[in-house]
Amino acid sequence: MADDDGLDIGGESEKSGGKKKLIIIIALVALLGGGAAAYFLLFSGSGEPEMSEEEMLDKAPSIYLSLDPAFTIDFMVDGRQRYVQLSMTVKSKRAEQIDAVTLHMPLIRNSLVLLFSSQSFTELQTEQGKIALKQASVDVINGILEQETDLGGIDNVLFTNFVMQ
Repeated sequence: MADDDGLDIGGESEKSGGKKKLIIIIALVALLGGGAAAYFLLFSGSGEPEMSEEEMLDKAPSIYLSLDPAFTIDFMVDGRQRYVQLSMTVKSKRAEQIDAVTLHMPLIRNSLVLLFSSQSFTELQTEQGKIALKQASVDVINGILEQETDLGGIDNVLFTNFVMQ
């Protein structure tokens, strides 16, 4: 009688409909999973562009090397003997350049002594004179390193002690 009312309580067509629904659900899950994977691979990343070697060097910690012993230079000023005692430290981001400074220390110290002794005692008493001497020291050291290693690399020199008497 149930068949006469037009009600289908569990025939074969419902089994095939369930299989179709299962296949559609699996296909949708696979499609959504593939889309999510494609989005992840294409659009998500670290969020930061890759850094160049220069940018990596900028973020690297500085390396310091003290040029010991201190430099002592004598000057004749108005018939009086004057002295400058100067302690220096070089600063670089590249360890190989610090190693090159150590290797070529005799040549660097010689060139710096010649530079320091060619200065004017009265100019060294001014801030501008000291700044100019720092820049000239960087130029001398980098010039030697470029000549000997084909690279510069010293970022700065620091006067850790500067006594004028």
